[in-house]
Amino acid sequence: MDFINKVGSTIARKAKEAAGISNLNSQIGAQEDIINKLCLEIGKTVYEKRQLFPDSALDEKYTAVSNAYAEIDRLKSEIISVKGAKQCPNCGIEVALAASFCPSCGTAVPTPEPEPYVENIEIPPESIIYYHQDDSQKIK
Repeated sequence: MDFINKVGSTIARKAKEAAGISNLNSQIGAQEDIINKLCLEIGKTVYEKRQLFPDSALDEKYTAVSNAYAEIDRLKSEIISVKGAKQCPNCGIEVALAASFCPSCGTAVPTPEPEPYVENIEIPPESIIYYHQDDSQKIK
């Protein structure tokens, strides 16, 4: 009977220990989430104020972030274009193609130039010139 009590006591102690470790690991994870969020906010603040605090070690990262923002803007404009609308040059909202002025800020919104038509040109196979490389000219 003493053996069973010892085993039961050991199991209970180990279970309590595992629960305590799990709880502590959960608290560590919560603190790491706080740190990550704060570091992200610090990074955004540093990026936004990069002109005030130039740092040559970060120039490449600043450029990469600026390029990513520019690509996001380009993709958003493309979405608006695919939807058959246009974008206000002042506030950036979506404006109907027929509208001359932005309904939000009143800025004149020019109608975009239509995409130029590009005709698919077929090249007949007989007009393609193939050059045969002589075996003696091959790089060895």
